[in-house]
Amino acid sequence: MIHWKKIWCAVLLLAALTGLAACGSHEPAPAMSADAFRQALVGKTWTLERIVNREFDVDPPMTLQFTADDKVAGFGGCNNFTGTYTLDGREIAFGPMASTRKSCGPAQDEREYTFLTFLAKVRSAEIEEDELKLSTEGMNSMTLTSGSSGLLW
Repeated sequence: MIHWKKIWCAVLLLAALTGLAACGSHEPAPAMSADAFRQALVGKTWTLERIVNREFDVDPPMTLQFTADDKVAGFGGCNNFTGTYTLDGREIAFGPMASTRKSCGPAQDEREYTFLTFLAKVRSAEIEEDELKLSTEGMNSMTLTSGSSGLLW
């Protein structure tokens, strides 16, 4: 004897599970070309928001700017810095940074040191809308958001 009630419940359960599975899946955004990625990176002021889980909502803000000729400049909260970067697809590496050398007190000096030390370890970059995520080989990440398009120099 067929139990239509059980079959009907099974069909409804299967339909519900299929619907739930479809809710969570979506097509990933198309990959940005290397040229489009460079254009999205260059000409903006990127403001530091977070390194790993530590918030960096400080005044004055810590910033980073990229130029089309592979130069980078920024402000660590106390000192200005400049250097170079190389970009190959989403792989990014920063060269040595030159910085002014004033001290702004232990707390600010430590934040600036953390920022610059983390930049030296960055190996990849992702951009999603106005957010730049720089990651190390160990997948620790730094998050910056874009602000004005003016350059420091």
